[in-house]
Amino acid sequence: MKKTTTLRGTVVLAAIAAFTLFHWMTGAEAQSPDQQQPQAQTSAAPQEKTVDQTRKNIQALKGLPDSQLLPVMNMFAASLGVRCDFCHVRTGNEWAYDKDDKKAKQTARKMIEMTINLNKASFEGKPEVSCFTCHVGHEHPPTVAPLPRALPPREEARRPAEAWPTPQQIIDKYVAAVGGKEAAAKLKTRVIKGSYVNVQGNTLPMEMWFEAPSKLLITINGQQGVITQALNGDAGWVKMGERQREMDRGEIARLRSLAVGLGALQLREPYPRLTFGGKEKIGDREAFILRTITPDRRRVRLFFDTETGLLLRRYTLTDTPVGADPEQLDFEDYRDVDGIKVPFSIRVSYLMLQPSATYKLAEVKHNVAIEESKFK
Repeated sequence: MKKTTTLRGTVVLAAIAAFTLFHWMTGAEAQSPDQQQPQAQTSAAPQEKTVDQTRKNIQALKGLPDSQLLPVMNMFAASLGVRCDFCHVRTGNEWAYDKDDKKAKQTARKMIEMTINLNKASFEGKPEVSCFTCHVGHEHPPTVAPLPRALPPREEARRPAEAWPTPQQIIDKYVAAVGGKEAAAKLKTRVIKGSYVNVQGNTLPMEMWFEAPSKLLITINGQQGVITQALNGDAGWVKMGERQREMDRGEIARLRSLAVGLGALQLREPYPRLTFGGKEKIGDREAFILRTITPDRRRVRLFFDTETGLLLRRYTLTDTPVGADPEQLDFEDYRDVDGIKVPFSIRVSYLMLQPSATYKLAEVKHNVAIEESKFK
């Protein structure tokens, strides 16, 4: 397998494409090839190589697209509350991911097969059961209910059913709250200056160039130099110093999620099929939930403030054979810019070792001319 430095670069690039950019900025722990995520297989391009074609000694995850390996490994680590070396062999700065020296790795393969077979036999292949279902963040899943037993609260008298708004009413309120269709349609580009705040609280200068609907360039002045990532329609690339490479499909999908969040409206007509999902609290705000499924089979929940109508959160689940990989974007501190409400704080959360970061906007300029070469 590759040396730590090479693998760390791979992990960092994946994290950047997930817009956290954390690994290159802090030197986070490298992750293994047997530590990356399978996305829903229906969304993987046929021509993409699988992990058993690109990695050594892959057994339980054969057929998994290579670009989806890292997220699955992050899901394993988060589900058990462990790090890479729980299963994988490390000697000093050298990783030997293909070795089977540790019993935990052999056990993990059995658990992966058990989970896949359970979902296939009992849930029509849907990932209803995952590693987290049993482990809930612990190395050993609990098997006995704790004592003393906490009695559930008494059932309250049934209240009259609340009259919920329709999905269309929620969308109409959202569009009006943002500034209206006419104002939103005029927005073609955004040039942004601000800062990137990682999970440790380190603040780094950041700039963005966005052209609707799917062109985005981000530069961050990291501790190891300038980090650049770009989305240009269906393609993307990332660069640090003299190192540059194309993004894989998983990285592009995550960067596109951020691009969607930078648009004036995160839903465009004709709207996808939306269903009402109830009401839930986001911090101290109540939110109506709308659910939808994207063309690539990702499950999305949108949380709209019941009072203001503004979008508070977008939560996305990408199904894998061993569970769903979550992605969350929180939109806060809305301010008016040229008649459009703009979230000046966008917090992204993933199942990374360093799982979240926040984009803090300081200056937003609309409809500034951006040279096409910037995204190439």
